[in-house]
Amino acid sequence: MSPQTLNRVRWPLAPLLVAAGHPPVTVLAARIGVATRTISRWRNNGLTDEQADRAAIMLGLHPLNIWSDWHQI
Repeated sequence: MSPQTLNRVRWPLAPLLVAAGHPPVTVLAARIGVATRTISRWRNNGLTDEQADRAAIMLGLHPLNIWSDWHQI
């Protein structure tokens, strides 16, 4: 993949919710350190590589533990 393609990859929110144990949006936002509006944007648009990496780390996980095809990027 080219660098431009990598920047366009969006990771779905659903696996993150599963990994976090399906908390309410306000709880998930607090655990990850983002606004609840950000969670809504992620639900609609997915997460960038950087957002997905940060969110996983904030949950104490590696992104590969959440998105099984992470290694393919």
